[in-house]
Amino acid sequence: MRRQGACPCGAVRYAIDGPVRDVLVCHCDACRAATGGPWAASAAKRRDLVLTSDDDSLLWERATVSEHGASRGRCGACGTTVFWDAPGRDTVSFAAGTLADASDLEVAGHIWVGTGAATEADTSSYAEGLPTSAAVPWRA
Repeated sequence: MRRQGACPCGAVRYAIDGPVRDVLVCHCDACRAATGGPWAASAAKRRDLVLTSDDDSLLWERATVSEHGASRGRCGACGTTVFWDAPGRDTVSFAAGTLADASDLEVAGHIWVGTGAATEADTSSYAEGLPTSAAVPWRA
């Protein structure tokens, strides 16, 4: 199944030919500063993700704080943060809300949750990043 996504203005478009991970909502200070609030992200295998728009529309910036040396890819026209990419990982995270159809995805958990952060009662929340023991479903 091919999934497609784009930023709100359509200048950054992508396609995924493979499964995607359920959504993790990141509450870290860097994500909140970059996106205006917690960032709901899914992920795809790097080999399955292809940019279908002109590369000039996507601007990459080093994440201000990242234990993984990550960069954020945002639209140069509307400013939407579309991607989060850490070198050496076989996945690339993308804003779940940019998918044309994310109706089968579920929120699997919240990461970097500080004191007082509001999360759904029926999802897992982690004070730091996702523990290696946590399993997050992938959807075809």
